[in-house]
Amino acid sequence: MAGSWEILQQQQVLVVILTREIVTTAWAGGFRNLIIPGSYTFLSGAPYDMARNTGCQKLLEIGWSHLMFIDDDTILPPDGVLRLLNHKLPIVSGLYYRRNLPLFPVMLRENEQGRNWITEYTDNSLMEVDYVGSGCMMIHRDVLTTVPQPWFEWKVDRMDLAPDQRMSEDFSFCQKARQHGYKIIVDTSIKCKHLGLCQVEAPGTIKPAELM
Repeated sequence: MAGSWEILQQQQVLVVILTREIVTTAWAGGFRNLIIPGSYTFLSGAPYDMARNTGCQKLLEIGWSHLMFIDDDTILPPDGVLRLLNHKLPIVSGLYYRRNLPLFPVMLRENEQGRNWITEYTDNSLMEVDYVGSGCMMIHRDVLTTVPQPWFEWKVDRMDLAPDQRMSEDFSFCQKARQHGYKIIVDTSIKCKHLGLCQVEAPGTIKPAELM
């Protein structure tokens, strides 16, 4: 049987925070209250896809079990990381809404007509989606050893690609992961706040947010 330290290592999470180095007081307070079964690091000054790939490489280097992306405008419940970890899923995200109109959850399904925002969901449930933002995303290390690099690619302005293939780095990661057999799961009970000059909360309410 594995020793207690080995078991702890198997369930350690590296939280990677992508930051522009200016955060709200609300985000700082939320992060201070966040329970992290592992450690965290801040990444700034690089394009989003490069920063996320750097976080993936850091996880593989230290050998921990899970990578957790949190953006500097996304506030999780204090036990959000623990709850995502307890699902024991390869890829799982909390729920947060867009900061721009229309105020839909940052999760989509794909059909013959293209990608469509998911506007209805069952509360307090696990649901499979095709695409989700990576502002509150947990990834098991096995995904990173299976899906080929680069894991995240910014394709929005790639004019050499068909229009339906131009997408942000988090959506391109979801697409590549699904192509390798992984499901993208959202826990709709983990409701995050999405901050900017305003604060967006499920189900799409807005209030001012103060900068620190």
